[in-house]
Order: sequence, then structure tokens, then C-alpha cells
Amino acid sequence: PVPPAQPAGTGPAAWPGTGHPAGAEQTTELPPTPAATSPAAEAAAWPPAPTAGEAVSVPPASPVTAPLPPTGYREPFAPRGPYAGPYPPTPAPTAPPVRAPKRPKERSALGAVTFSLIFLALGVVAVLDLLDVFSVGAAGYFAAALATIGLGLLVGTWFGRARWLIALGLVTAAALGVATVAESYDRVRGVDGNVTWAPTDYRDLATRYENNFGDAVLDLRGIDFDKKDTQITVAINLGKATVVVPPNVDVTTVADVNAGDATIFGQHSGGLDGRLRESTDVGPDGPGGGTLRLYIHVNAGNLEVTR
Repeated sequence: PVPPAQPAGTGPAAWPGTGHPAGAEQTTELPPTPAATSPAAEAAAWPPAPTAGEAVSVPPASPVTAPLPPTGYREPFAPRGPYAGPYPPTPAPTAPPVRAPKRPKERSALGAVTFSLIFLALGVVAVLDLLDVFSVGAAGYFAAALATIGLGLLVGTWFGRARWLIALGLVTAAALGVATVAESYDRVRGVDGNVTWAPTDYRDLATRYENNFGDAVLDLRGIDFDKKDTQITVAINLGKATVVVPPNVDVTTVADVNAGDATIFGQHSGGLDGRLRESTDVGPDGPGGGTLRLYIHVNAGNLEVTR
């Protein structure tokens, strides 16, 4: 609600707790102003200027204290804040440890010993081959060398060092593979036309002889089959096949002729049946002198086996 209007000429009511009646003016006393001083009094307050010849008194220098910390922003907390204390001194760089020089490795005699054993093994194989103890081809020599190298590497795992034997072994293994494939594919393929095969040494003897068209003659009289067991295959497509064997070898012939005649040590047969014919002839001296087994196939033509 709106308060009632006061009558004119009357002031506001007195404020509670002030002790002044209503309508009285309230004033505040200011502090006294200090008295002004003259210039002469100000000059007397300053110390007099030194005269000529009078020593000037210098105030004592302040004592030397520790340098103030660097100004600028610093982290407020440890380890680099103002409460972290003085900075620790930078450690002096330490020299790297000096390593002792490596002791030179002594040369191993394993490589030289293995290399000597390789030639010894090849010599033993050559002697056995020359004495006809058993037939040795090129693959046999490479196999002996590779076995000796492998033995040297096996010993090198415990005693000595001969790493170069690894490279020598790889080369020898590759040569052994080539020789083995060449000997397994040991056959003589005749060109079209008449052909005569006449090996003079047992090492030159192939395991298979073939001819497509034409007459083919296999003369084995220059081969010594004594104390040997040998197998030979002869395949003729179109033509006559003639095989001549030594007089003292025991021969077993397994032949099939599809179209033609076959005469094997004087026994004659013929026709178009193509059946297998097997016969054995020990020669005029009887059993002994080695064993030879012939596998002969003639597609169209005649076959003759004689001594």
C-alpha cells in the first residue's frame, strides 16, 4: 500500500539510532590542513653540500650475497619450482670405457686336413675302379668327395673352423646331381638309317640303344663281361636288329618282335603274335665269364642274336 503523504513544511522523521532529531542537518568535520613550510625550511632539512677539499663520505657497500635466481617463468613445483632448492651441478662427462682389442683367431687346420682327405678318397675310388672291384662312374667320384666334405663339416661343429667347405660342398653336390642325371639317362639314340654301335670298353657301354628307321648292329665283342652282371635294352622301330656278344659270356635274351622273324643263337621263330621270347645261352665254355641280360624290342623287322 502507498504510505500517507506528510504535511508540508515537515521534514523526514528521525533515523532510528542516530541521535539526531528529524529535520536537522548533518555535517562532517574535516581533518586540519598541515601548515605550509617555507623554502628555507626545506633546504635546512637536506644535508649541506661538501666544500672543496672535503672528503665525501660514501655509504658502506652492501654485503655480497648469493646471486639471485634467474628471472622469468619457473615451474611452481618440484623438481624445478621455487621450492625445489638450488639446481644440482651438472655432472662432468665421463669418458667411454676402452674395450680391449679382440684376440686374433687362430687358423684352423680342419680345412687343410679335409682337403687332403678328399684327394685320398678319390685315390681309393680310382684304385678300386682300376682293379675292377666294382664299376665306378663320374657320379661315384663326386659322391666320395661330397661324403668327405660332409665329414669335415660335421667335425667342424665341435673342433676347428672351415666355413669355406660349405661352398665347396655346394659345388660338389651340383656336380654330383648333373653326373647322376647323365648316367641315369645313359643311352645312345641312333639317327634314322643304318647304324652300328661297337663300344670297346665297359665304361663306354650304354644301358639302352634305340633306332627309329633302318638296320642297327650292336657289337659287344670288345667288352669284357667277366665277373659283371649287365643289362642292356635295344629298341628298333622299323628295321633289322643284330646283336653280337662275346663267346664266353652267359646271355639271357628276352625279345618281342611284333611283325618279323627272330633268330636267337640259332633258334628261329616268327609270326605276328608279338609274344615275349626268353632264352638262355651259356656259350661253348659253359657257365661263367659274366652275365648279360638283353631286352630287345622290334616293332617291324627281323632280329638276330649271335656270337
